[in-house]
Amino acid sequence: MNRCGCFESTLHYATPAHGGWGVVRMGMLAPESYQLFICPFACGRHGALGALKQGLKDRISYYYVDQSDIINGYDDLILNAVEELLRALKKRPRAMFVFVSCLDDLIGTDCDAVEAELELRHPDIQFRMAHMNPITLGSDEPPPIGIQKRIYSLLSKQPERDGGVNSIGNLVAVDPACELHKMLEQEGVSTLRHVSQYQDFDKWQEMARSSANLVLMPPGMKAAKEMEARCKIPFRFFPVSYDLDAVAGQYRGIHEFLRPNTAPAYDVEADRQAAERAVAHAVKKLGGLPLILDSSAVVRPFSLAKALDKYGFTVHRIFAQEVIPSDREAFEWVTEHMPKVEILQPEHNDIVKFDRRFPGSLSIGVNAAYISGSEHVVDLFADEGLFGYYGIRRLMELMEEAAETAIDLRALIEDYGLVV
Repeated sequence: MNRCGCFESTLHYATPAHGGWGVVRMGMLAPESYQLFICPFACGRHGALGALKQGLKDRISYYYVDQSDIINGYDDLILNAVEELLRALKKRPRAMFVFVSCLDDLIGTDCDAVEAELELRHPDIQFRMAHMNPITLGSDEPPPIGIQKRIYSLLSKQPERDGGVNSIGNLVAVDPACELHKMLEQEGVSTLRHVSQYQDFDKWQEMARSSANLVLMPPGMKAAKEMEARCKIPFRFFPVSYDLDAVAGQYRGIHEFLRPNTAPAYDVEADRQAAERAVAHAVKKLGGLPLILDSSAVVRPFSLAKALDKYGFTVHRIFAQEVIPSDREAFEWVTEHMPKVEILQPEHNDIVKFDRRFPGSLSIGVNAAYISGSEHVVDLFADEGLFGYYGIRRLMELMEEAAETAIDLRALIEDYGLVV
């Protein structure tokens, strides 16, 4: 495990603090949907317990296969399991995700044929075969990307467009306090839509009438590309940033994307000044308190490290299992200009030695806090709800609040729940 950026592919260690959003919770963003997992019982145990803890047990079932099923194949068993499940459910779902586990990559179930047969038998339900295969985490379509593609594939192409815009990829809707909403309103956008705002499947279809997609998180890119091809909705990628200048460029880019060849209708200068004041206040309050950044808390930790260093904070350590493409430039900047910063893989097997304890630190992310033993923690996952100058202000507030409180990490992990 090297701080120079030479990431290793090794046996993985998962801390009890790595909870948050897994494919189960992501898939349940689709309104009126249900999930059925086809897997050995050992594979389903964690997910079943996690679903109980997260309050999701009423929307998920498991069909356990044994050794003979694995040897003989279980295409027909999937069909029979769905029939049995639908007879037992009190309310028919509008969509059903049928997950197979990683062993299916070796067995080779004809998922396309199974999906087609299920929709033929039950035309009132949209079925999507999905894979829960952690072995594909290093591929071009790991589970978080695959499930987002399947979620948005449930949106049907609409004959007309309206004035709405979608946010894609982000797991939580952009906070109503964010200036992005005001900016879009003055640009003539009727609403900024997000899948989490819908409980009705038919009502959710209005996202397919939107005029554009703003992709705010990298895992939404493939879903947006598929929607552009199928629904003719153009998209642009504007990843969450905590750099004041980058945010200014993003707002210019959003305007040019939505209203090309026109003057901006919204002036973000007041929002920028508010963010600048928040940064100055947080730098003064935190002083030289060492910061530890966690890729589970912010999708682009190296970009955050670069911004925080520029503002005058003391970044001591960064936890990232890999460097994603949208963070590559910032990673190279950090390794060149911040040579004292430790770069560690949170899932590396050496982490179990717990020889990197640093209690007198502030961790942005619970996973990093658990590994480092930080006394101060910003409880954040995947930049949830944050964007633009509001995101910068809110992060500064969270850091100040964390610096004032010594956290009960055990209680926080209990509240965090198992990742599902």
